[in-house]
Amino acid sequence: MKETKPQVLAHEYDGICEYDNPTPGWWHLIFVGSVVFAGMYMVFWHFSPLAWSEKDAWKSAQVREYKRIFGAVGDLKNDVPTLIAMKSKPEMMAIAEGMYIGNCAQCHAKDGGGVNGVNLTDNSYKNVKEMTDVFTVITNGAANGAMPSWRALFSENERVLLAAYVSGLRGTTPANPKPPEGNEIAAWPVK
Repeated sequence: MKETKPQVLAHEYDGICEYDNPTPGWWHLIFVGSVVFAGMYMVFWHFSPLAWSEKDAWKSAQVREYKRIFGAVGDLKNDVPTLIAMKSKPEMMAIAEGMYIGNCAQCHAKDGGGVNGVNLTDNSYKNVKEMTDVFTVITNGAANGAMPSWRALFSENERVLLAAYVSGLRGTTPANPKPPEGNEIAAWPVK
């Protein structure tokens, strides 16, 4: 095999000569392929109706997880035994706490002490006389819209879980509680 001497290009800059060493063809193929892929990627993710977002993927995962969780418990009813049973399940209360913090805490405070909504930790309530009324207030709203209806946002199972969580806030000690509003009611049933 004959050795070839590298070709030096005719130009020089600051005493530095450059070899004529072209880029291999496979490198050009990878570069062109990357540019084509980037163009198709951009068109798909930014302009295609078939593309999904991170938010869509999260919602899909949430639906699958709720089906898995609620599939095990079935349809929940707004009755005292169901509310008490749900309060004793930590995985269900974790779901309810997430819903509460994301949707209710801005008015009722993260710990239930009340900001511009009522204090949920004391024994005085405006629209609740018994434990199952918490679900009714969550579902239908109260105070002429000051407390909105959550029927359209949450399923019945989610509203039952939220009612169980909110009823569990009663008797806790918030950081900055609002003064009691409404009428004092009897304690929740234990069993």
